[in-house]
Amino acid sequence: MNIRIFIRLKVRSVALAVLLAVPSAPLLAADKEFACKVVTIGGFTGITLVQAENKALAAEAAKGAMAFTIDNQTGTARSVVRCIDRREERFSDYQFQQFFESIGL
Repeated sequence: MNIRIFIRLKVRSVALAVLLAVPSAPLLAADKEFACKVVTIGGFTGITLVQAENKALAAEAAKGAMAFTIDNQTGTARSVVRCIDRREERFSDYQFQQFFESIGL
């Protein structure tokens, strides 16, 4: 292999390594953190935390996720009642908000 081909291959492999190591621009934007009030398969009310761009995507991500329930168990989320931006909003259900704050997440 002559030196010119070797240098070209080396430059391509370095460029590929840089592309793989640096995330694309959309991935650099941090997703928001949402807390979602859910109902588990067992019928218990619970909470799950997800990261997403918006509430609609958060609700989709919460379905099927593991949730911590009000009876201190875990379960799989069957349906989503409501998602909130955990840094800017509160649950309208005062008792559920207190439960959320008590678990210290």
